This record gives sequence, structure tokens and C-alpha cells, in this order.
Amino acid sequence: MSANKPENAPLSLRLLFCDDDPAVPAQLEAALREYFDGRSLPQPEYISYTSAGAMLSELCRFGAPRPDIAFLDVEMPGISGIEAGARLQAVYPYIKIFILTSHADYLDDAMRFHVFRYLSKPLEKSRLFRNMDDALYQLTVDTRPVLIETAGKSVTRCAQEIIMAEAQGRRVIIHTLDGSYESTQGMKYWESLLDIGSFYRPHRSYIINMKYVRSFSSTLITLNTPNGVQYTAYLARRRCQEFKNAYMLYVEASR
Repeated sequence: MSANKPENAPLSLRLLFCDDDPAVPAQLEAALREYFDGRSLPQPEYISYTSAGAMLSELCRFGAPRPDIAFLDVEMPGISGIEAGARLQAVYPYIKIFILTSHADYLDDAMRFHVFRYLSKPLEKSRLFRNMDDALYQLTVDTRPVLIETAGKSVTRCAQEIIMAEAQGRRVIIHTLDGSYESTQGMKYWESLLDIGSFYRPHRSYIINMKYVRSFSSTLITLNTPNGVQYTAYLARRRCQEFKNAYMLYVEASR
């Protein structure tokens, strides 16, 4: 049983399946209905597609209903599950994406945009259930409202919309997917608030979201957002190995 329990899972969920073999979504839906019934959770909305192109044209438009979890076959005609997942994540930053395949050759590509899990075909129900526990737990964390107090206004963003917190002298800047805000709270406040697994403090002046890490050296971390904006954060030499270990654990948890 997963250590992350889904008791506080969101009550209204939308799950996507995209596979050119219609038998796979049917199998997944049957297993997931059993999962939600077994945990006494409300059944989500299930939506199936046999084409990534059709899925993206419907979902990547203004006003489209927000998906929470997607199960994508990696090998499909036209747009692959890897490309489709990256596009979905650019529009819905905290969607949990499961990549389905019978080959491990695509793992490196999938890791580039941090898929939530990588599931092998044929599906193993017990593993699917454990990973769903983790996905629902992480959704509650990622979508938790975070209040950013500035001198002139207050704004609310989800945790996974925060790229990093940066101390600039006495100022603390919270960089989010839609802009940067000068917070009236200090770094100790933000370190405590963002102590939720995917955040790490690599240097006294930075707290970063490992979701957006693109690369790092012994002294510098580069972060990329889905819309192409790039940030850098310093990595203290004494924290280099600790950060590397934390990041490897974060990536491993996405496999």
C-alpha cells in the first residue's frame, strides 16, 4: 500500500485515456472504477480518445474542461503520447500524466517533461492502484491554494504554478507561471509553506520547484517553464550532493 493515502483526494476528477487500441481504455476504466469503489471515493468522469490530435484539439482551447489525470499510449499514429503529454502539461501544469507502453525505449523522452508515472503493458492492477494513491495525494498538494501577499494586493496561485522563490536582498520574489510577485513574507515563511516534496532550497537565496529543473551543474540550476521562460538559481557547493540525491529521488518517483 502506498504511503500517500488518498483520503483528501479532490472530490471531482476528470480522467483521460488516449490509446489507438480501444480495448486499453476499456480495461483501464474497469480497473479504475474498482479502485475508486474500493476506496469509497466518488467516481470521476472518464473520457476516451483514440487519437492524440483529436484530444489536443478539444482540450488545448480556451474554456475547455480541465483534465486532472491522463493515461497516454506512447505509440500512436501522428502525435505520440510523449508529445501529447508535453502539450497537455504546457496548458495544465499540474495534470498527472501516466505514459503507457510495452517498451522502455521512450523513458528518457518521457522524463524530459516529468511524467507522473511510466506504466508497462500489460497493466498490473496492484501497481496501478498504488500509483493512483500517489497521484491523488499529489493532486491535493499541487492544487492547494497558496496566498501571495504583496504590498498592493493579494494573489492566489496553486503550488505547482510556483517556479521558485528568490531572495533579492531584503526582497523576496515569487516567480510563477504567469508572472513574478514581491512577497511581504520572508524566505523562512516560504520554506515552511513549500515543504511539500517537490520543492527544495539549494541556496539561502532560492527555493525551487524541481518540476521545472532542466539541468544543473555544481553551482547553478536552470529551470524552464512550459512556455519557454528560463530561470536560474544558485546551488551552494555544500548542498550539491544533497540536491542531486533529492532530485534523483524526485525523478525516480516519476518512473
